[in-house]
Amino acid sequence: MSYERRVIIRHSLASMVALGLTGITRFLYSAIVARRFGLEELGMANSLISQAFFVAIPLSFFAIALGKYASEFLGAGKTDSIRSITLPSFLLPLIGLLLIPVNLYLGILATLRGIQLTLRNFLYGIHRGEHYAYIITLAFAGFLVGFLIPNVFAPYLLFLGLIAVFSAAYLVRFDFVGKPRTSEMGLLISYSAFAFLGTLSGVFLIQGPYFMSEYLSGPEVAGIVSAILSAAFLMTYLPQILQSAIMPLFSYKYGRNESDYVKLLAEKTTSILILVTGVAVFILMLLGREVLSAIFGFDVGSAFYLALMAMEVYIAYNPSIVALNSTAYVRRGTLVALLGAFAVLLSWFYLIPAFGAMGVMAGLMLGYGIILMGVAHYARALLDISPRIYTPLAVALLLQSLVFLSKYALLAGFLLFLAYDRREIVEGMSLVKSFRGRES
Repeated sequence: MSYERRVIIRHSLASMVALGLTGITRFLYSAIVARRFGLEELGMANSLISQAFFVAIPLSFFAIALGKYASEFLGAGKTDSIRSITLPSFLLPLIGLLLIPVNLYLGILATLRGIQLTLRNFLYGIHRGEHYAYIITLAFAGFLVGFLIPNVFAPYLLFLGLIAVFSAAYLVRFDFVGKPRTSEMGLLISYSAFAFLGTLSGVFLIQGPYFMSEYLSGPEVAGIVSAILSAAFLMTYLPQILQSAIMPLFSYKYGRNESDYVKLLAEKTTSILILVTGVAVFILMLLGREVLSAIFGFDVGSAFYLALMAMEVYIAYNPSIVALNSTAYVRRGTLVALLGAFAVLLSWFYLIPAFGAMGVMAGLMLGYGIILMGVAHYARALLDISPRIYTPLAVALLLQSLVFLSKYALLAGFLLFLAYDRREIVEGMSLVKSFRGRES
């Protein structure tokens, strides 16, 4: 089996565990807190956690660059260069402790989250994603124990705290702490300046709905949004699973001047993701609203459907924007991410007060749509990635909109989508079978 295929399989399997557990934490947290503390407490708690996670992005300023250059240095056999960029990357999140006088939980959660993000990018960058899965699995046990403590933030404090302890132990155990060197630090800083803004924009679109809905419409609307998005955002862990596997390969192959591989990998992963998420959205639209309403104890409403469609758009453009950011075009990826986030922020000042939870989802749909168009343009111009790969997405969204008419119309649309994308279904099944084979 080829090295690239082994990396994809190993990292994908590890990410299914690590990101799956990380993703389900927000869903479990929202469901249990809603039942135990009430809707308003859920809204306020999720708002503060989202603020902390948003603040963690500048604290993990070097994380994306750490993963990219660790992978490039690995491909070039420069082990000392990897050690050079590790220590400053992991020390930076500690600045978040200065926020403790402002808000105790904000400071601690932001710091610990910054360490987690740095560790994730580092381990995937050095092609050890399975080790991240081990750490997350152990930390998840602490998350569950946290529900036994009468503190609404205890689950996340234990979860992220254990990850921070394991991070320090890992760096010492495997001798990844080295003296920073000027040449590597220059690369780290120059790349991070742009990657940071793009990441900040992306995280705003994920965490922003929680605290912006509380700010513009109050904790009750924030609680409804928390319930909907804690479920809808579970879908975004599918592209993150693939992203964790393919981003190191994008950088690895770019370092070896194999641009054709970048184009092929981006196009194939996009096609697969559109098919899988399209099917998932149809199924969740048919069954998910009733199930989710039963879990949380209130009707989540039709905003749930729009949230699913917004997540579908986000997932579709993910491989191409990762390809841009992992090669030489991080500025283009950052530009379109900033444009989309800014459009969402402006729209929310009207949409949330006017339409509540539905306005939150409409704003997300607008922002993700803008990013999709920008990513498609730059990916075509710079990496020769065909924009035609998004045609099945447009078909899926059109047919899924039938849910606002009736479930029967949606079911007919689902069957039409399967018929339309039957060729991709066959190719996807063939690809799965091929991964079971071995290559010399």
